[in-house]
Amino acid sequence: MPARVEGFVPGRLKMAREARLLRQTELAERIDWSESSVSKWENAKSPQSPEPAAIPVLADVLQVDPSWFFKPMERADRASFFRSLSRSLGQLRDKAEARLGFVEAIEETLSEYVHLPDVDVPDLMDGRDFRTLRLDDIQRIADELRDYWDLGEGPIDDLLLVIENGGIVVAEDNIGSADLDGVSRWSEVSERPYILLARDKNVGVRRRFDAAHELGHVVLHRRVSSVELVENFKLIEEQAMAFAGAFLLPEQSFTDDLFSTSLEAMIRIKEKWKVSVAAMIMRLRATGRVTPEYERRLWQYYSYRKWRGGEPFDDTLPIETPVNLRSSIEVITGEGGIRRSELLKDIGLSRTDVETLASLEEGFFAPSEANIIRLEPRLKPSSALVGPGGRVLPLRPGAKS
Repeated sequence: MPARVEGFVPGRLKMAREARLLRQTELAERIDWSESSVSKWENAKSPQSPEPAAIPVLADVLQVDPSWFFKPMERADRASFFRSLSRSLGQLRDKAEARLGFVEAIEETLSEYVHLPDVDVPDLMDGRDFRTLRLDDIQRIADELRDYWDLGEGPIDDLLLVIENGGIVVAEDNIGSADLDGVSRWSEVSERPYILLARDKNVGVRRRFDAAHELGHVVLHRRVSSVELVENFKLIEEQAMAFAGAFLLPEQSFTDDLFSTSLEAMIRIKEKWKVSVAAMIMRLRATGRVTPEYERRLWQYYSYRKWRGGEPFDDTLPIETPVNLRSSIEVITGEGGIRRSELLKDIGLSRTDVETLASLEEGFFAPSEANIIRLEPRLKPSSALVGPGGRVLPLRPGAKS
């Protein structure tokens, strides 16, 4: 029987494979091993570690450092929240969840060098079962969070800054589907929430609403299990949607800004509130400010103007970007004096992964070209060389002394 490596973590292999959108059979083909071997390597209940020769091959195909497979990993049954549980999106959901696992690994390494903001997300559920929440309760919780974070009742200038200041780790990535706008979960290991936002729809108002939606999951569904998520998926998504609207558009201040409930009035305040007209219509419905019949007419006018493919100002409003992971890496490799290559190896992921997820400029971790220059001989402070007997030596043959 071939020798096996010790300390191999099956979950790390599965995470890396799913992050690359590979099935077990596809990975087996690429590494020229059997599918049954890959299956055994990923079996957390009765794991069979790979033989040593497989480790560098796996690392090369999955674009990770060999040390990645030996990083400890603990996870309980807290749910990861997605916008859709469609079977057709199953592999993309696995990818997004795995990429969120990458984010946790990045944060875990960075936290060895720097202090990220402490988690400051109040437990506004106070032990209450999420299934008992009414719309008024969600409105109250959104208002309480605004009060706790001292945001007032006006537009939030930079939502991602607010979320990151609350100790929530935020990253961004190309997920691969417009139907998966983001994913979030609480970690029982770090007791910190993580949010991964999709770059697939590059629209500022969409990014903000997606972030508020995931914040709703963080606040309302912290203790929801994977089983409970599947059983109550529609309700959970409706609650997160209602929270996002209530948090971004407080009822009184938002409606006070509208001179009417027309599309013209909504588009007029879009740049101020940085929220889409579509979200405003849904918020007016949630607060009872428009009747179901009038809401239908608004959506008809909305479609007539061809806004479903893009609203006015979508291309001019800024797209907020998370900064804490990027800033941490810049501090560590700058003031901290840690080589970029050393930090990257410590994380265990490819430079492209870390650059993308941490919102770093492309090439940040690229190996620098050798900067070798020729060092010429230099005269000492005196301008001439003196030989034996006090004779001045010429600097080059033929020079006059």
